Amino acid sequence: MPDASAETFRLYLVRHARAVWGMPGMSDFDRPLDDIGRAEARDVAEQAALAGFVPDILISSPALRCRQTTALLLDVFRSVRPTEDIALYSGGFDAYHTQIQAHQGRGSLMIIGHNPMIEGIALQMARETDMTAPLAMGYPTAGLLALDLPRPLPAKRAGCGNPIALITPSLT
Repeated sequence: MPDASAETFRLYLVRHARAVWGMPGMSDFDRPLDDIGRAEARDVAEQAALAGFVPDILISSPALRCRQTTALLLDVFRSVRPTEDIALYSGGFDAYHTQIQAHQGRGSLMIIGHNPMIEGIALQMARETDMTAPLAMGYPTAGLLALDLPRPLPAKRAGCGNPIALITPSLT
């Protein structure tokens, strides 16, 4: 699918792939992906590339599970140079809104982050459709929601985004 028009910009919201459960002595920040998570991330990256969903800008939480998800996506999106923002790990919803606001005029943006922020931003910004209805039951690990947002972003963002695709791992 082509990128958004001049009046809109494309946002991709990605929840990190499945990670191991925390263990004694392991910080939450350092939880790695498990084998299923690595397969999920590769699968979603391949589906996204087939759909033409390659971002111009990719910003990730620096938590290990997000960095590993990013690396697996970059195996497919070879031309993208990622950046990290610690606020996507520790800053809450405002950090996600700040990144979206700051990058709305610079091409398509992919954010790789955590729940509940990814789910909350998706449910807030995307118009309700059959496509987004499953998100009310939880944002899947490695899930990617593509939506077009108006440029400039309105002050009231609820339902301002047009959902284009929801890509989830197709693993069984």
